[in-house]
Amino acid sequence: MIGTRRYRPLSFLAFFAFFGGLSALLAAPVARGFGVPRNGWPQAQKGDPVQITYSYNNLLDGGLLQPSGVPLPASIIRASIEDAFRVWSEVAPLHFTEVEDEGGPVTTGNYPDGQFGQIRFAYRSINGPDPPTGNPTTKALAWFPGRGNRAGDVHFDQDDPWQVVGTTREPDVLGAAIHEIGHTLGLTHSNLDDANMFWIFERHAGPGTGRLFPDDIAAIRSVYGAGVGSVSPLTLVPEPASGVLLALGVGLLAWRARFSGQEPAR
Repeated sequence: MIGTRRYRPLSFLAFFAFFGGLSALLAAPVARGFGVPRNGWPQAQKGDPVQITYSYNNLLDGGLLQPSGVPLPASIIRASIEDAFRVWSEVAPLHFTEVEDEGGPVTTGNYPDGQFGQIRFAYRSINGPDPPTGNPTTKALAWFPGRGNRAGDVHFDQDDPWQVVGTTREPDVLGAAIHEIGHTLGLTHSNLDDANMFWIFERHAGPGTGRLFPDDIAAIRSVYGAGVGSVSPLTLVPEPASGVLLALGVGLLAWRARFSGQEPAR
């Protein structure tokens, strides 16, 4: 005789409880890793455009050295900073505009009033290269938005070796810049190790490889809301004397070509 299976009411209750709990788990928001942000730069309300200026104090003058001792090219540093601004501006209404910087000594205190951006990049001695073992030490640091001219400063350690493709102990400017700019926008550290705002920042492979992770995006939008911003570097204009010399050179070539039967190279 073939027996029959009896289903008790408790089994059905357990069935619905299991799938109900699973549905609730799937619907629950993913736990965030970012800490409570500080105040950001002035904004009428979330989602409105935020205008932020930036400048280079001494960062482009050859003081950041590669492991070989050769200066990291200013073009790489500039492109890395612009890429770092780009990743933040793609997810929040942040508009970054480069302005002139009067230069001057780098200090950890407030600068006197002068011509420089709200976010100001510099290098100085901080704590030097990493020891042979253990976690990496401070590669760069930044100040949160706030009062005083120091707010928004980003300092890179000139005693650390820097390179285009970063490693744990020999970092790239791009990875450091993404992290430190996050601080200058008001973000604190994340406890997720796959976030740029984790206390050990992500290493990148040079300009063009910058990216944010979901926790970074959630953090910046918690301060400024969602939106799209922009990055506007200064347009480098040749010195007036250089333009005159160039015009004279072109004119001389044209004159010589006219009387020699040759055309200027194009």
